[in-house]
Amino acid sequence: MAVPPEQVPDITEVSLDQARLGEKADVTPTSASFKENAQAANGDEELGSLERTKTQFGDRPECFKNTFQEISFVFQATVATATTSFLTGVALIITVPVSRDLGMTQGEIAWISASTSLVAGALQLALGQLADLLGRKAMFITGMASFSAFVLLVAFSQNPFWMLIVCGILGACSAMVVPPAIGILGAAYATPSKRKNVAFSAFSAGNPLGFVFGTILCGIATQLSSWRAAFIMLCIIWAVFTVHAVWAVPNVENFDRAPLRQRLSTLKQFDYVGTILTIFGTGMFTAGLTLGPEDGWARPHVIALLVVGIALLVMFVFWERIFPTPLMPPHIWKDRNFSLIIAVVLLGTMSFTCSGFWTAFFLQEIQQFSTLMVAVHLLPMAIAGLIWNIIAGHILHRVNNTFIMVFGAACYLGASLLFSFMKPESNYWAFMFPALILNVAGADFQFNVANMYVMQSLPKHQQSLAGGIFNVVIRLSNTAIMGISTAVFSSVELTADGMADPMLKFTRTFQVSVAFAAASVLFAPFLRLGTQGNHPKVEGQEKDQSDNPTPVAASAVESEPEEKKKQDM
Repeated sequence: MAVPPEQVPDITEVSLDQARLGEKADVTPTSASFKENAQAANGDEELGSLERTKTQFGDRPECFKNTFQEISFVFQATVATATTSFLTGVALIITVPVSRDLGMTQGEIAWISASTSLVAGALQLALGQLADLLGRKAMFITGMASFSAFVLLVAFSQNPFWMLIVCGILGACSAMVVPPAIGILGAAYATPSKRKNVAFSAFSAGNPLGFVFGTILCGIATQLSSWRAAFIMLCIIWAVFTVHAVWAVPNVENFDRAPLRQRLSTLKQFDYVGTILTIFGTGMFTAGLTLGPEDGWARPHVIALLVVGIALLVMFVFWERIFPTPLMPPHIWKDRNFSLIIAVVLLGTMSFTCSGFWTAFFLQEIQQFSTLMVAVHLLPMAIAGLIWNIIAGHILHRVNNTFIMVFGAACYLGASLLFSFMKPESNYWAFMFPALILNVAGADFQFNVANMYVMQSLPKHQQSLAGGIFNVVIRLSNTAIMGISTAVFSSVELTADGMADPMLKFTRTFQVSVAFAAASVLFAPFLRLGTQGNHPKVEGQEKDQSDNPTPVAASAVESEPEEKKKQDM
């Protein structure tokens, strides 16, 4: 039996406080309830928007206590990966004063950076595997502290051999720092996200910006005091970062906490044979490349070093295929994109290092600039490097990464061409300035893409090893290009044309840079990459959103059957 509409009482919501105080309730309940539901819906929508924004950017890794520690560690890791390139920048800015002070030849000067890169490249894989087995944080702090101690010894060098031997030891120290830093970074940011992109973009800036800031800071120190002051400054900086690392570096290890004796038992898995082969193979091969320009390529000891070095590296490749826990897992090279990325970055880095080194030497020898003025002329690289790096971190998840790699290779080629067309009287703003901007752009874009892809190619427990594989390519490419470009420089310098035109030897070295950049451009288009760093969608998230309408819609849906029920009574 239906009830007349006038007999249906109005249902109003009266709060408990209003009932006690005898306040008159609102006689328009429908509008009040609708207003409350609308406000609640708006609040839920705003909260949902904030949660979606946070999820898309990525949550802070649990290993960090707060955001400040997270930022501190990323900065610390960036400094760590800049260790070797920082020394390379120092080496090229002090070439003239140190050669006069210690009586070093051009070949010996090239060995300042080559010895560091040589030892770092030879030990990178072995120390990367050790970091995963024994502990990343302990090795990281030990490497930072030892680098600070030995770089002080360089400041007191009395002859070329003293300097070169200690620089070789510094290469071992830098090899102790980079793989643990990459391992911790890769393990902490295991989930793809925009947050990971930003962290890796800052980290990837270490190699190119370390080179640039090494030239600028040490150029200022050399100008104000002497080249020895530059190494003393490095000692102080790295000592401060060593203390900072004790707090900033989180404990992200590949193993559960266990006594040292128990952890040492994992050394049974260490690839000792592979370590010996890679150390002597890379060492002898790069030594032959570096000695060739100075001693002559036809000398027996140069030929022996090159041939034996290549033979040991071939043996290393075969050994890695049969050893159960290899330094360099062969399966990663079956990934077509991985192999191409390494090739493109290798060629691009050789172009960047070659043009960067000989540009600084050109400013000192041809333009006769002081170390401070050299630093000022190279300053645009540092500023542009920071800007390009920020851009790279914000486009990895939006722009196709194949395009980014091709664009980076094109930047290398454009910069090298500008350097090769440069004359002693050329305008700085027309040639060198845009070349510096393009050169660092190529490095920033390619390093960002390559670092992200390489770290994703190996599992979480091999992240330090993944970083070692990438950095050994960088270090050895730096050593190789210094040997090749120095050979070209020396051969042209001794010719009649080279003596008549002091700029010719620099032009030829810049043309070497053009050749490697052009090769990088040829390989880059064959990459098949999408975007990297997009946060994975939570399964069923869209379904939940469609199944759970907004509160206003839900109340409307629930009210319809109730009204129908009342009308049927």
